[in-house]
Formats: sequence, C-alpha cells, structure tokens
Amino acid sequence: MNIRRFVTSDAQAVSALVIKTIRISNVKDYPAEIMEELAKSQQPQNILERAGWTHFYVVEEDDNIIGCGAIGPFWGKEDESSLFTIFVLPEWQGKGVGRLIMETLEKDEYFLRAKRIEIPSSITACQFYRKFGYDYKNGFAELDEEHLYRLEKFRDISNSTIKEINRNDIPECVKVIKESFMTVADEFGFTVENAPRFVAFATTDEKLFSQYDNEHRPMYAYFSEDGRIIGFYSLLKLDNNECELNNLCVLPDYRHNNIGSKLFSHACETAKAAGCVKMVFSIVEENVKLRKWYEKNGAVHTDTKKFDFFPFTCGYMEKTL
Repeated sequence: MNIRRFVTSDAQAVSALVIKTIRISNVKDYPAEIMEELAKSQQPQNILERAGWTHFYVVEEDDNIIGCGAIGPFWGKEDESSLFTIFVLPEWQGKGVGRLIMETLEKDEYFLRAKRIEIPSSITACQFYRKFGYDYKNGFAELDEEHLYRLEKFRDISNSTIKEINRNDIPECVKVIKESFMTVADEFGFTVENAPRFVAFATTDEKLFSQYDNEHRPMYAYFSEDGRIIGFYSLLKLDNNECELNNLCVLPDYRHNNIGSKLFSHACETAKAAGCVKMVFSIVEENVKLRKWYEKNGAVHTDTKKFDFFPFTCGYMEKTL
C-alpha cells in the first residue's frame, strides 16, 4: 500500500472511487436521491478543480487507487485549513487505508501551518474523524443544510521551538533561505541574471558552511513540531558592540503565524545577551510591506544605498537593544 500526491491522470479513477463509495457506503446513512446529486459533483473535472487548490493524495495497491484525501486552506485563510474528499473503497474499509490518509494529511504543510482544521463530515465518517481528535464545531452536533457535520480540531503549536542549528542542518537551512527569498525575487522581478548576488540566488551550502566554520556566526532555526526547519536567521558581531542580522526568513506556507516576529525577537535577545547594544540589517527598500513589518517590531529606517550589481535599492534599518 502506497500513498502519493495526485496527478492529472488520476482524475478518472478518483472520480469512480468516490462515486462508488457514495453509492455503497454513504447511501446507508442518506436518501439515495441526495447521494446521486452528490455523485454529480464528483466527476473527473470536479476532482481536477479541487486538486488545483488543495494538496490531494491517493492511496494505491497494485497500481489501483483505493483511497483519496485532500487538505487546503479554509476559505483562503493562512492559519486555518480544511480536509476534503476523504474516501476509501468499500472493500478496503477497516484495513488502515483511512488512517494512512489522515496521518498523511496531518503531516502536510497546510496542516502544520494551521491553528485550526475543519472537516465537513458525512454521517458515515463522523465517528472515524472523532477518533483523530476532531469534535463538533462550537459544540454544535447537528447536521447543516448540506447534511454534514462540521467538525474542527485545534493544534497545539507549543512543541515548535527556536534553537541553534547543528552543522548537519545547513543544507536544509539553505533550502529554506532560497525558497523564502524567492517570493521576493518573483514579486519584484529579480533573476539570477539581473541580481546574481540576491539572497535567493547567492546562498549556497558552501557559503553557510564557511560562515558557520570560519566566521562562527550564530545560526538559529525555527523547528516545527515534527522537526522540520521552517524559519532561519544568523548573526554577525560587528565593532562598536553592534550585531548584523542576516537571512531572517520564514517558508511561504508558514507565514502569518507570528513566526517571523518570534525569530526577530529571539535574534534581538540573542544579540543582547552577547553584549551587543544595536541590531543592524538591510532590506530591499522597495519592499514597503517588509519595512513596515520591521518598524512594527521596533526597528527604525536609517539610510538607503544603490549598488550597480542590484536592480533594487538597499534599505538600512536598526534596532536598539
């Protein structure tokens, strides 16, 4: 039994799986006419549309798809997610397929970034989901107008932590830095041709190893509850008891969860504990949103400078510790 991400060519098989399960399993709890209406909305084109904005998974056995499930944002929110289209073929129910799907979905980025996860549950599956810690939304154990229970689960993110990295973590940190800063490059049109020294393109394993081994820069990462690195920063102690902040970043899927603020606060505390009285750093001056974010976190803008090798203006900021 193998679980993997959905691909376009799976649409026909997934549609057939869902419709078969509706007609055999769900019809036990619902009138047949309601299930036939539901089946009309589970055609291959409907599956493809749903897979376009969710992380959709399928379970295979001997190259046959026997189960499926998806997770995506809850009405576009970045700190709430929802589970969708969880079905297991009737002949495979009770054999661990559903559990495998749930365990996979609860390791997905959309789950790990969310504070709350909702499930629109059929009568048929309600007690199965409740075994995974999902309960009636707002304590309301009644079917809604779609004949579904609304279940929810709140995540305890207290196990997430910021700690100093080990040397072996550097390759993963490089990936986090590059992926995080790539969103800035995409937004402002930076490329490896017009901005080869920009962080998203210039960060390499060798560069961070050198900073770690030769410059002895303190490097810290934000570890998710499952041990993944989802945020990063490093420090460089300067003259006059100042400290330079470098590469503070958070993976795109985990933003807007206060992780960046926690990293910045931690960096300031770390620098202050090392005897520094001021934190200095640079940003893309044109990134007004980022500048305002740092100002909200206590930093002030001090200067700008234009370099020939950057297609943007460097903005300089600092924070008194």
